[in-house]
Amino acid sequence: MRFTLSLRAYRWVAYAALATLVLIVFSGAGVRLTGSGLGCPTWPDCSGTFVPELDTHVWIEYGNRLFSTVVGIACIAAGVLAFRVRPLRRDLLRPAAVLGVGVVAQGVLGGITVLLHLTWQVVIAHYLLSMTLLVAGAVLVWRVRGGTPGSGDRLVVLATRVLVVYGGLVIVAGTFATAAGPHAGGAGTGDVVERLDAFGAETLRQLILVHGHMATAMGIVAVLLWGVAIQRRAGAALIRALTAVCVLIAIQGIVGLIQYHNALPAEVVWVHASLPAVLWTVLVWSWVAAGSPRAVAAEPARTTVAAA
Repeated sequence: MRFTLSLRAYRWVAYAALATLVLIVFSGAGVRLTGSGLGCPTWPDCSGTFVPELDTHVWIEYGNRLFSTVVGIACIAAGVLAFRVRPLRRDLLRPAAVLGVGVVAQGVLGGITVLLHLTWQVVIAHYLLSMTLLVAGAVLVWRVRGGTPGSGDRLVVLATRVLVVYGGLVIVAGTFATAAGPHAGGAGTGDVVERLDAFGAETLRQLILVHGHMATAMGIVAVLLWGVAIQRRAGAALIRALTAVCVLIAIQGIVGLIQYHNALPAEVVWVHASLPAVLWTVLVWSWVAAGSPRAVAAEPARTTVAAA
């Protein structure tokens, strides 16, 4: 008998994949903010061994690699086992496959990041690939939970999608601001890492201002959309997701102001660089909870036909 599993059992695999994908962002940011990015300057081993000597920065970096293995197992399991769910759920196959393939690419890119000594362009790519995997993980969990789109109108659906896309741009802008900041990931081991310096001495300040203004606009739009969604009686799942988006943006704004006015302390920057993993997951849930504008537009026609 070939191995199969129920949707209920597979649900825990999907949960594990999404949870580890969020946690690895926190872990990776911790590596960078403790200056341990080059604690293991070689890959996949650590300075020629898989059992490195006891050193704080070495084990912070190597511990992140070990946890990456856990993430890889969870995501590959989600990718493979989706094909063994019975009855077969074809809507799970695509996001599951993205997880399986994407986590392998993420491991390779992580190794390249180390081999290129934390070059900021590759670090940004590494972070954004994590955000891409979170899209697949969030959609997969939504579907295995049996989530259904809300009953909001076309305006709410399209406005939610605009907010999600804009939120992605805000996160991208944040990665460039971080690339210009003082926390390059090599301080703990004494390594000098190239920083983004497009505008000379004003690069960091300019990028922080751009990112901050974009984030402020996002917060205002999110609150307005939340109010419109309630007024137009959007689905409960969408309203919950938008509520979480508004709360998380507010927290991020507070953390961002604290770090800016206190010369970017590493502990606060770690929180600010990690929370987007949670915010992005909730934004993706907002998208899927809003549903399709075509489906929403077709609903009045079906109602009219049924009444006739």
